[in-house]
Amino acid sequence: MKFPLRKKFNKFIIWILIGVVLLVGVNIIIPAPRHTPKTTNKIQGIWVTHVGNNFLSYIGQTDNVFHQLSGLNFNRIYVDVYNGGTTYPSNYSLKNNRITLPFTDPLKAAIKEGERQGLKIYAWYEHGMMLHLNSKFAKQHPDWLLKTSTGEKAIDQHLWLNPNHPDVQQYFINLFTEVAKNYPNLYGIQLDDHWGIPTQFGNHARVMTELTRKIYQAVKKNNPNLIISLSPNSPSFSYRKYSQNWLYWVRQGLIDEVIVQIYRKTSQEVINTLKSSGLREASYYVPVAVGIYSGEFYRPKPINELNKQIKIAQNSGYGYSLFCWESTYSPFRHVKPEHKEAFVKTYLGTKKLLFKFIRFLKLLV
Repeated sequence: MKFPLRKKFNKFIIWILIGVVLLVGVNIIIPAPRHTPKTTNKIQGIWVTHVGNNFLSYIGQTDNVFHQLSGLNFNRIYVDVYNGGTTYPSNYSLKNNRITLPFTDPLKAAIKEGERQGLKIYAWYEHGMMLHLNSKFAKQHPDWLLKTSTGEKAIDQHLWLNPNHPDVQQYFINLFTEVAKNYPNLYGIQLDDHWGIPTQFGNHARVMTELTRKIYQAVKKNNPNLIISLSPNSPSFSYRKYSQNWLYWVRQGLIDEVIVQIYRKTSQEVINTLKSSGLREASYYVPVAVGIYSGEFYRPKPINELNKQIKIAQNSGYGYSLFCWESTYSPFRHVKPEHKEAFVKTYLGTKKLLFKFIRFLKLLV
């Protein structure tokens, strides 16, 4: 009785793969037309998570989505390249094969299509100093990890690298200079609130400042034009939570751009938070923007509220960046939560089967 079901499932997978191949083929033959967003000196950005970035790369839809975003006058795309490993080939970090297919380079695809659509592409290193609890990289380098005074390694359900360890410092220097060399048309590198250390491990503000200085100098030596962007929380919270003294970094000339995460439900909360966001002072030194949360993938924020928060940022004289594409302009925004969940499960199951097939082929070779 099981065999007919297995045959039906295999046929389903085969048709999905055929559909993907046809979709990619059509996009290669007929790419989206070129477009240039309206010129502005303000940041108008959007984050694309590792899930969205890789998914678009697989199905050959990066050009269409970037064309859409260019038409909406976004000018910066922050693509997640570092979550449980890199999404691009690296000599220094493990590649996250759970979210990227072999022989793919979503960052390269994003840069290529970004150029066609007049978009500035940033490599966003989402996980910064964090590692997943089951990280293979952490198992390879157990001495690189921090511990609290009571021996705890996991804070906020993640492990954290020791910024004072010489090998950790060299790892990040190598990681960032590598991307600066290998992707000369990349516009910038972005770090965020996880470019810091939870204060449960003690105060590492001075160490993080010096590490940021070393990385900034090393990257600029390889590519002077590459922008170093940072997306922190407000200064007091960043320092209290992550030993991240980012306003000092800005004053020291170690950061070229700042987007402060003001992820609030209501417009009034955004207005209240702007006063202590550090954006006013940072704007005297570098381009700045308000980071706006567009809601969860399963429950996106209403468009009216999102537009109100964008208008608040603009009226305050700042740019804005939306987190994230998956909950704003992706085709899944208007899909019911239960259908989204079913799709994700099917997608992950199909991907798992594909990886098993690839491993099987490797055994034959």
